[in-house]
Amino acid sequence: MSLAADRSCFADRDVTVICTSLTKWYDAHASVRRLWAIEEGSVLTVYVSLEPSSDGDDALPVWLAMKHEWSSDLASMLPREIELRFAAADVLSPSCLSGNAAVIADVNWRESWSFS
Repeated sequence: MSLAADRSCFADRDVTVICTSLTKWYDAHASVRRLWAIEEGSVLTVYVSLEPSSDGDDALPVWLAMKHEWSSDLASMLPREIELRFAAADVLSPSCLSGNAAVIADVNWRESWSFS
């Protein structure tokens, strides 16, 4: 997990609470391969990259089945307005970030299940 260098819009305590909560949530959801939390103004945008299903290479069915439950879970855990988004790639691209956005957390210790 890494914290952003520019955390001026968050108090250190808020960043710690957010990172701890997101790490626990990530640990409890094995289908989430990687998680990024990005502060964009008053909204905390949480991107998740999912492990493809065992019978194919598509993660979308898991996303469609779990999006609302996961959004509710995160909203109840975090002291911010949350927007949960699906990241199709395993890398957060610069196009996902606006000019004033700051990466608050990058959680990705889980290994990929797919073997190439």
